[in-house]
Amino acid sequence: MTTLSDPGSVRRATMSDVARSAGVSIKTVSRVVNDESGVHPATAERVLAAIDRLGFRRNLSARNLRRGVGTGTLGLVLEDLANPFYSVLTRAVEEAARMQGKQVLTGSSDESSERERELVLEFCARRVDGLLVVPAGSQHGYIGHEMRAGTPVVFVDD
Repeated sequence: MTTLSDPGSVRRATMSDVARSAGVSIKTVSRVVNDESGVHPATAERVLAAIDRLGFRRNLSARNLRRGVGTGTLGLVLEDLANPFYSVLTRAVEEAARMQGKQVLTGSSDESSERERELVLEFCARRVDGLLVVPAGSQHGYIGHEMRAGTPVVFVDD
């Protein structure tokens, strides 16, 4: 089996790395990344070249959390991804999410209430803006804290 790379071998480039490579401040990198005015075109070109060279990708979750607008993601927990009903459901959820500028993280509980719980809590740890859950079990007290904290949850039943 061939792998693209060893995930532990290279760290992600940061804004500091881009700034150092382009010979500018972090604020200048931020202005270029956020398409703000006030950056000389030649400087912006250097920053964009450094971004491309280093493979920099901004952390949208961190950016959105800083701005207080959520992560732009929804969690969708299904019982079995192989079930054709769930492919239709997933497609509909993705379409609705896309119209709101959100992405969908999807996981299969394999009809296990324990796996459902793991997925829901993992998605909550990733600060999804909301959850859609096809319940595999009947006990959902584990999500009460998240719901009280404001995470919208919809239980979908086929």
